[in-house]
Amino acid sequence: MPSLPQSNRQQRPPEGRDNVGPLKGLRVVDLTNDHPGALATMFLADYGADVVKVVPSPGIGLETGPEYLVWNRNKRAMQAPVTELLAASQALIERADVVVESLAAAGKAAYLAASKRNPGLIWCSITPYGATGPLAGRVGYEALVAAVAGIHTEQRGPDNEPTFNPLPIAGIGTALLAIQSVLAAIYERRRSGSGQLVETSLYQGAIAARSPMLVRGEGVQTWDSAGNDPQGALPNYRLYECADGNWLHLGTLIPVFWNKMIIALDLFEFATDPRFESAPLYWPSEEVRAAAKRLLAEKFRTKDRAHWLQLLRDGDVPVSPATPTHELFSHPQVVANGLSTLIVDPRVGPLEQAMPPVALSATPGGVRRAAPEAPQDELDWESATRFFEAQRERAVVAGRGPLAGLRVLDLSSYLAGPIGPAYLADLGADVIKVEPPTGEGCRMIMMLYLGGNPSKRGLALDLKSPASREPLVRLIERSDVVVHNNRVGVAERLGLDYDSVRRIRPDVIYLQSTAYGSKGPDARQPGFDPLFQSLTGIGLAQAGPGRPPVFPKTPICDIATAMLGATAVLLAVAHRDRTGQGQLIETSLLATGLWLKSDAFVRYAGHEPRAVTNADNSGTNLAHRWYRCRDGFIFVACRLPGERSAFEGQTGVRAAGEALAEQAAERELAGLFATRTVGEWLERLDKAGVPAERVAMNNDEGVYQNPQAAHLQVLANDPYPGFTNLRQPGVLVRFSRTPARRRSGSPACGEHTVEVLREIGFADDAIRDLESKGVAGVYRPGG
Repeated sequence: MPSLPQSNRQQRPPEGRDNVGPLKGLRVVDLTNDHPGALATMFLADYGADVVKVVPSPGIGLETGPEYLVWNRNKRAMQAPVTELLAASQALIERADVVVESLAAAGKAAYLAASKRNPGLIWCSITPYGATGPLAGRVGYEALVAAVAGIHTEQRGPDNEPTFNPLPIAGIGTALLAIQSVLAAIYERRRSGSGQLVETSLYQGAIAARSPMLVRGEGVQTWDSAGNDPQGALPNYRLYECADGNWLHLGTLIPVFWNKMIIALDLFEFATDPRFESAPLYWPSEEVRAAAKRLLAEKFRTKDRAHWLQLLRDGDVPVSPATPTHELFSHPQVVANGLSTLIVDPRVGPLEQAMPPVALSATPGGVRRAAPEAPQDELDWESATRFFEAQRERAVVAGRGPLAGLRVLDLSSYLAGPIGPAYLADLGADVIKVEPPTGEGCRMIMMLYLGGNPSKRGLALDLKSPASREPLVRLIERSDVVVHNNRVGVAERLGLDYDSVRRIRPDVIYLQSTAYGSKGPDARQPGFDPLFQSLTGIGLAQAGPGRPPVFPKTPICDIATAMLGATAVLLAVAHRDRTGQGQLIETSLLATGLWLKSDAFVRYAGHEPRAVTNADNSGTNLAHRWYRCRDGFIFVACRLPGERSAFEGQTGVRAAGEALAEQAAERELAGLFATRTVGEWLERLDKAGVPAERVAMNNDEGVYQNPQAAHLQVLANDPYPGFTNLRQPGVLVRFSRTPARRRSGSPACGEHTVEVLREIGFADDAIRDLESKGVAGVYRPGG
């Protein structure tokens, strides 16, 4: 193994910065027992919270595996008898700021008791499917929730069968919902002095992580998940093999980059052949798509990948290599942006891992200590005082949500920017979306626009025009937060970089999201979600051992980057509430990809990358995979020894553990499951205590036709001009005292221009003048 480099991100902050993070002094009790809770509390700990993880004893202890060396970092651990976790944690809970738990039915009752003694307590409860409803109480392992929600059929095999997704999509979405909700409740508590119960679930997380892809309605063109080309259905947006056997991901989603690709590759047939005249936004037939794929595939097979990467980057064409996660430690962008760090772990020695995924200029956070080696019998809080007391008492305004009063100016576009402010808007923030009078680029793909901008007000303003400066300055003056995801250098040209904005509003919280980070040789390169799923190894992991990389259908880098950005805004708000200081926040698709793969982006002596799927991409082993039944597919997920024994008892099939025996047993089980329906198998396995669920064959079945979604009231009917019966995910978290709500659908271009300009002091004559000059756009129904 090569020697480990020094940390790529400076651990000692310059003068004036607090490296512990904006949550320094926040007391968090972690009573969770799986990936979502571990990821959520790791994030809180990374940014300064004192997290005490309470683990059951005897014989269970801390989770094992390289992922938990990362996910439990910065935490302390206390052990308690498995039947007495709450009782043993009582002293901590009574003086805690936050509890995060996955105690299922016991959670709400525990909160009600604890809140009487600690009325400022924020209690975050994570369940598999929600505390009530038709699926409440069922075993909810990640793979099972993914089956129920339709995640395993986002990608299909050659016979239209499911493909196991090893990335914990549901858990990632759940962790992000939990973190956001806790921080929103902290913001509200600062103003009211009261805590509250916050509830979400893995099922809701599975929806959150794919929310823009779940928009449905008459007139809305969706990306059909039935396309079975594992490298991508669109010729302009897919993986190609090069002459050396390596793969690259082409990312020419929109016309400007498609045209640059034609020039760079000298493929002017795409510009002259009438078959391709509507490319890349519309491909008239499968035959035309196949012809375009052949032209590009033949071109890329003529030279090695390095040649094409350099040529396309020089031509400003979005492209990336498909690489395994563990190869990224020396990537120039990882090094330049400090996206990895090195600590000494007491179990494995020097351990390199991902840094926290968002960089805050004044309170960056970091990795301060390794995961605890062993739990202690008793612990107390490190800080002698609470995080902060209420600023002032105020009455709660019903229906406004926990972020009522927060003002956000959203200058972002496409997907990795707008979704974050949309979550803030759903939680009560006043978010004004600014886009050109001609509309932002994502309107070319209305499904994504509609999914990324609900609950906002829309202002159409040409930021390139000098006449837009006065309204823009007034907007910045009244905004707590400014968000953009322009390519590096664009904000500076528009006079909207951080230094320019804070001269207008000195305490502004400024979030910029980029593709590769703001530093390094690729900082100015364009990028889209799938390029980073390929670059960070997500596509290779999805493919399975020995197979070409695939194009994962869920744009998880985009969605998670946006959600992380919104979460970082709330971190910065918490810091400003205590100090009056604003700051710059940086996120990137690359940093997010590494955070999503934090279980694999680890390096220490003796560690070898692990295969995460079995030979046919059905799961991980014979007791954790899907099987085809007479009328569909079932997913079996046995994680505990007793569950595996029960499964073997019901099927009569056992394997000794050797690879050949396991494969033979899987073939026998495949034949056995094919003899009965999914319902028959579920009835039998449920009675025996074997965790299993029917695999939803599409998103409609997994979400819109699922009675659990209706019971949780997580779906919204959001109107938009030109579309009917428009449906999409709504608010995915429940707040007991300050309920959040979907206030509106996504705005039409310029829908609120007049309203917003009036609010900031423009007379109607001045507004008409801006409109007549093309500086402002005003939406007129039917116009």
